[in-house]
Amino acid sequence: MAWSIDDLEGLRNGETVTDTVSWLRACAETDAGKPVVMRHGRVLLPLCLRRRHGLVVVEGLGQEHRSVAGPIGVGGGTMPVLRPEDLPGAADLVDFRRFPKAYADSLFPSRSSRLARFDIERFGRPLAADEDAFLASLSKGTRKDLRYAIKRVERTFGQDTWRYEAVTLGADNWDATWEKAADLAQRSWQGKARVSVLTDGKKKGFLEKLMENGMTVKIHFYSFGDTLAAVAITMEKNKEILIYSHEYNADYAKYQPGHILNFCIISKAVSNGISILDFGVGATRHKYEWQCTPEALWRILVPLTWKGHLALAYQKARWCLGGWRNHTAKA
Repeated sequence: MAWSIDDLEGLRNGETVTDTVSWLRACAETDAGKPVVMRHGRVLLPLCLRRRHGLVVVEGLGQEHRSVAGPIGVGGGTMPVLRPEDLPGAADLVDFRRFPKAYADSLFPSRSSRLARFDIERFGRPLAADEDAFLASLSKGTRKDLRYAIKRVERTFGQDTWRYEAVTLGADNWDATWEKAADLAQRSWQGKARVSVLTDGKKKGFLEKLMENGMTVKIHFYSFGDTLAAVAITMEKNKEILIYSHEYNADYAKYQPGHILNFCIISKAVSNGISILDFGVGATRHKYEWQCTPEALWRILVPLTWKGHLALAYQKARWCLGGWRNHTAKA
C-alpha cells in the first residue's frame, strides 16, 4: 500500500469533526503554508508545505503548537516508511520537530544525509480514578509541600478567601475572560520576560481557532480574595487534558499559587473522568513533582535539493557554534 494525499475535509467523521481534527484545522488556519494530510491505511501524517528563507520546507502541521507532531493512528504498531517520492510536491528540505523517537526511523531511511537529533521532551502521565488515589501516587515530599502551601495561604489570607474558577471559552465570553487572564502577565515572570502566552497574538489566535473548531478550551483562575494569583490554559480531548500554559503572580511566589492551581486543575479533571494528563513540552521541576514521565521527541532534517543541503550545513554550523559557546561559558 502506498501513501495517498488527503486534506482536512477528508478527515471528517460523518457530520462531526473529531477533537484531533479540530486541533489540526486550528493549526492549518493559523500557520502560513499549505496543509496536507498523508494517509496510509489508518495512519495519518499531517504536513504543512511552506516557504522559509527561499526554500520550500515540509514540516509537521502545527508542530509549534502540538505537544507531539507525529503520525496519528499508529497505536502500538509501526509507522509505514515515508520516502521523498511520497511527498505531495517538490520540496527543498524536510524539517520535522517534536517527532516521536519511536517512529523516527520510518522517515526517509535511505537518505544518507538525513540528520536526526534530540529536540525536546514531552511530559505526561495517566491519572488515577479519584483524588485520593492521585495524591497517593505522588511522592511524600510533594504531598507535604502541597499541604503546607494550602495551609499557608489559609493562615495568611483566611480559610474562605482563596477561590478557584474554570471558565470554558466561547464566543460570548472570549474577550472578557482573556482580558482578565492577560492582566496577570504584567506581574508574571513570563510577562516580564516577554514570553507570555497571554500576550502572544499568534498563540491567542491559535487558541481562538481551536475554540471555533470545537475544541474545549478553558482558562483557570486562582485568586486570594480580589487578587488574581495564577492563571492556566487547558484543552480537553478524548479523556485527555493538556495544561498548555500557566503563569503566576511573582509577588506571591512564596505562596506557590501556580502549584496549587495545577492541583485544582488535575483534581477537577480526575473528578470529571479524564484519564490522561499532558503537561506539554519542556523539562521543569514541577512536572517531575506531579510524577510526569518524559518522552524524547526528535528533530529530523532531510535535504532533498542542493538548496536543502546548504540549509542543513548552515544549521549544523549553528549547532556547532552554539555548543562551542556553551562549552566556553562553562569553562
